[in-house]
Amino acid sequence: MSIEDLNYQAKIIAPTKQLYAQLSKQANELLAQAKESVLELHAKVAETGLEFYEHPIDTATRWQAEATEKGNQLYADFNDNILPAVKADYDQLIVTMIDYGLQSRQAFQVFLDNPEQITVEAFTALNQSIMFYLNKTLDISLVALKGVSDKADEIISLLIKQPMETMEAFYYQSLTALLNSYFDIVSSALVSLQ
Repeated sequence: MSIEDLNYQAKIIAPTKQLYAQLSKQANELLAQAKESVLELHAKVAETGLEFYEHPIDTATRWQAEATEKGNQLYADFNDNILPAVKADYDQLIVTMIDYGLQSRQAFQVFLDNPEQITVEAFTALNQSIMFYLNKTLDISLVALKGVSDKADEIISLLIKQPMETMEAFYYQSLTALLNSYFDIVSSALVSLQ
């Protein structure tokens, strides 16, 4: 593997240019939308201010009527929709709490009636779970250690037989992995921005 095989143009320069272009386009679109929104808001405020200046009593009366209507709608919505939903949730919470309390008392009563049996069963189940976990952990650790040992033996053997070639291959593989990671990150960013 050589430095020419890394393909900087396709892995670094092209995706970076594409990401920059995409971000610039989106920033310009966002700026144009913000400008349009500010102009619309300014026009509405100017129109409303002019209307109030020309007809202050009529405009204030209309605004008061609109505010009263909106307030009545909010009040009705609160009483008709929000309050019943909150009350239903509260009622369900009370039922759940009562049920949980009853189950807790029953479980505690079972423990009081048979403390030795419940304690032995609980510790037996806990002990079995711990032993199962330890056995699985040891199995996985042994497999992992064997794999690391085999790989280390292979690397040491290559370093003894071909030290320069092994180091050069390691360098290029590391650089390729970094370039591929950069390319993947930029590609993901481009996909998520579309």
